Amino acid sequence: MKKLEDFWNRLSLRWKWTISGGATIFLTFILFSVILIIAMSQWMIQEEEASVEGILNDLSAFYESRGPGITLEDVYESRDLLEQVYEKGQTIRLYNRDGFELFTIQNETASLSIPFAPVTGREIERSRVNNHEVLIGRSPIRSQQFNGFVEVIHPLTRYNSMQNYMVLLSFILGLLALVVSGIVAYLLSGRFISPVVALGHAMRKTQKEGFQKQLDVPVVQDEVGGLVEIFNEMMKELESAFVKQRQFVEDASHELRTPIQIIEGHLSLINRWGKDDPSVLEESLGISIQEIDRIKRLVNELLILSKTDREVGIYPEAFAKPHSVLESALIRIQEIYPARELIRNFSPDETVVKIDSLHLEQILIILVENALKYSPDSEPVTIETLLNGPVFEIAVKDRGAGIPKEHIPNIFDRFYRVDKARSREHGGNGLGLSIAKKLLDLYKAEITVESTPQKGTTMTIKLPVVPNQLNQ
Repeated sequence: MKKLEDFWNRLSLRWKWTISGGATIFLTFILFSVILIIAMSQWMIQEEEASVEGILNDLSAFYESRGPGITLEDVYESRDLLEQVYEKGQTIRLYNRDGFELFTIQNETASLSIPFAPVTGREIERSRVNNHEVLIGRSPIRSQQFNGFVEVIHPLTRYNSMQNYMVLLSFILGLLALVVSGIVAYLLSGRFISPVVALGHAMRKTQKEGFQKQLDVPVVQDEVGGLVEIFNEMMKELESAFVKQRQFVEDASHELRTPIQIIEGHLSLINRWGKDDPSVLEESLGISIQEIDRIKRLVNELLILSKTDREVGIYPEAFAKPHSVLESALIRIQEIYPARELIRNFSPDETVVKIDSLHLEQILIILVENALKYSPDSEPVTIETLLNGPVFEIAVKDRGAGIPKEHIPNIFDRFYRVDKARSREHGGNGLGLSIAKKLLDLYKAEITVESTPQKGTTMTIKLPVVPNQLNQ
């Protein structure tokens, strides 16, 4: 059994379908044939019994027509009737009440010896005599002058021949059905699994060459066609993820390489001149510490992005009061930028939104700091709130240089900068907006950007409001 199981497991999918399909059709045909043979056998045996029943009925009608006074002569005269109803192969015997055989009608080849058996009523039984199946019909003859029995022996030769013919025919047709069904199943299975085979080849090619290979979608949109579509979509997503990962690694390497080179250069300067020149030592150490802080911020932001990438859903109990969170965030920002003006334009509506308060504060700090960094020191930054039906909106407006229209779709990508040189002057790593977008995606919130060159930028986050019963 183990060997058979191992053999089956090593078979290809096409051969498994062929064997399974052919065997199913063959077994179904055999089951149908068995049911048909049994039904036909029952019908034929009933026809044979009806034939015997008909002969006994004819004899009964003949004797009854003679009235109650049937004589032995009448019985002998019935021989002519028996010869008329006699069928080839049958044997008809007439006995008196003592079991003495009065006469027999049969052909020369029919020599079936059956012992006498008296009956009280008409009986038909199935028996085997001399390796031959027969039907034996017996009926009593009663009158005032004569009592006896008539016996009809009906061989089931025709019935057995027909039954054997049906069995042989079913066996031949079953083998033919097995062969035909196997061929059809083999051809159809090859057609059905061709997309799967192509899928396997594409996977192997993808393993060697990359994610660019796309499969042709089958015309028939069944489960296999759906599998091909899923594969193509997966390949597109993998290609996109691969490109983003490669870009991310390149950008991260570039971002880390620059401060490391600066630190290396100043350490070399300290090694050469700083030992004897306190001013060189102090300047180089100060710049190195700044670059180390930049690396720490970059690593921290990368860890935040990695964490948000692993998140699979929102916290079920994550609720926040946006006005309270805003005040807390703006107080922290004002401590860092004491000379800058932050204009608050809050709506009077007090509500609760579906987001963790710490995440909301982090998002607000990122947006407000960006607005402060990329707008002149003399210009204020405005923070507005608005309850818009089931959505609570928080807008951060600056009066900076703005963002060109072609750059807006990319500003949430990691390490993306509109003006790289200007961004580096402000100490940015190009990860802040990516972190904000990731956190908002966790809560199915939106962020929109409106910008006009030389006039400023407005970034608006739209947070889902908690139902009224939770606002109490």
